Parts: sequence; C-alpha cells; structure tokens
Amino acid sequence: MVIGLCLSHKVADASAICTFIHCWATTALQSSTDSDQVILLPEFGASSLFPPLDFSNSSQPPAKEAVKEKCTTGRKLGWKSCGIFHIIVPKPTRVEAASALIWKCKIEASARSSSNMLGTSLIRPSVFSHTVNIRKKTVPPLPENLVGNLVDYSTTNYSHSGENTTVIDLKGLVAKIRGGLEETKERYAAEVVFDSNEAGQKMKCYKNQIKKDDIDKYYCSSWCRFPFYEADFGWGKPSWVSSVAIAMNNATALMDTRDGNGIEAWVTLSQENMALFESNKELLAYASLNPRVTN
Repeated sequence: MVIGLCLSHKVADASAICTFIHCWATTALQSSTDSDQVILLPEFGASSLFPPLDFSNSSQPPAKEAVKEKCTTGRKLGWKSCGIFHIIVPKPTRVEAASALIWKCKIEASARSSSNMLGTSLIRPSVFSHTVNIRKKTVPPLPENLVGNLVDYSTTNYSHSGENTTVIDLKGLVAKIRGGLEETKERYAAEVVFDSNEAGQKMKCYKNQIKKDDIDKYYCSSWCRFPFYEADFGWGKPSWVSSVAIAMNNATALMDTRDGNGIEAWVTLSQENMALFESNKELLAYASLNPRVTN
C-alpha cells in the first residue's frame, strides 16, 4: 500500500504538509477503529502575521524547465547511524554534518567538472541556502499547525582565500552552516514583525546573487524531526516516508529514517557532476548510495 501526496510549495511547506497528513491519517484511523486520538486541526491565520508578497512579475523559470535544461539526475544517500557524524566533526547536529559533507562533495564535483571555467580541480565560489522553519524561531513560537509557507533561508557563502585552492575544510563548512542558521534564528528572536519591503529587497539581492555564472548555487531543505512516521491511517505506521522528486538542480532534501537513528538525503546534480559526486571516496566512507528500503 502506497499513499502519495502533492501540494504546491506556494501554499504549504513541510510543516504544513505534516499537519495535513496528521489530520488525514487521524480521521481515517477514527473511522475504522475506536481511536480517541485528538485531531490537531490546521490554523490559517499566517497571512495576518506575514502579509503575502506579489511575485507575479517574477522572471524565475518554471522548475520543470530548469531541471530539463540542466539534465538533472537524482540519487538517494543513507546513513544508518547519526553517530558516525561525530567522526567527521565534533558535536555536530546531524543536519549540519550531512549538509556540510554533501556540500563539500558537490563543490569537489564541480571543481572536477568539464564546465569549470576556472580550470580543472580549482574550487569555484558557491552559495549554500538552507530552508528554516520559522515557527519555532519566533518569540513567542508560532503554532506548529499554522499552515503556510513559513520558511526563511539561511544563506552561506564559500570561496577560497590563500594559496591552497583545491582542499576544502569540512569543519569550516559545518561552522559556516551553523553560523548561518544561528543568524537566521536571531532575526526572529526579538519580535514577530514582517516587513514586506525588507523581505522583497532581500529576495532581490538573493536572486541577483544566484544569477551570477561564476558562483555555484546549492539548496538544502531538512524534513528531519517532522513526525511523518507517526501517521497511522488504520493499518499501522509507514515503513518508509520520502520525497519522491525534487524539481530543482543542485538541491538536497534531508529526512529521518524510520527508526530515528539515521538520515536519508535526496540529492540532485547535473549528470556529469553526479557521476563525480557519487564516486567521492570521502562520501562513500560515511554514506550508502541508494540504500534499500527495509522495515
């Protein structure tokens, strides 16, 4: 038995999807059993706090066209135990460690790619954008069942300085990602005030940055710690939950394994860069490529 779900990111993020699945599953469970589980109904008041912006004149191409143009291919990575991340760097979160390792290996793949205009093995500058669920970052926190696309972006830049232009410091990438996430958290710690003009200017600056051909752009979204595996439609909890497709090049989606001890990553790259990425010895030392789904 497989259940599929497709929602537009224009109206719902991972947290909103999780709320929808919880309501759906609980309703189905109550109709088939004597379950008294409480349904956490969605709230739709996000627009009162965050007035929507008008992106109707946006020049961004449709995701499907962007993927087709770049001949994007995807792979799944798996870590059975998050304890292995402590071998990579001391005291990381699993999202920080997995994101940094994947970012590092993507940078190295780009450096070895034939499209690298800087020359073989020279590291290209890159920007790494991490989505952040702002519900728990605000003071006071927003309801977890508040529906909407309530995410911000933690953007981290990487470029080489100094003589060594072929070696990347993994610990340094972890520190950059952690610093970016902390900075995003601090922005919402003082007050919940959404400035549409400020948000619009921030979006324009970000779009101008990612348009540059001499900078590689990478994106990451973490679905870790969302209770997707708690959804019971009446025949038990799921054996496997996953995002089946990422309509974007250079993207990564992180998710818990069923037992909560591991982590999975869906990764997209161009076909050439993917071949280089999945042969990276450091990556394969820690992660399994296309691991099997097991109960």
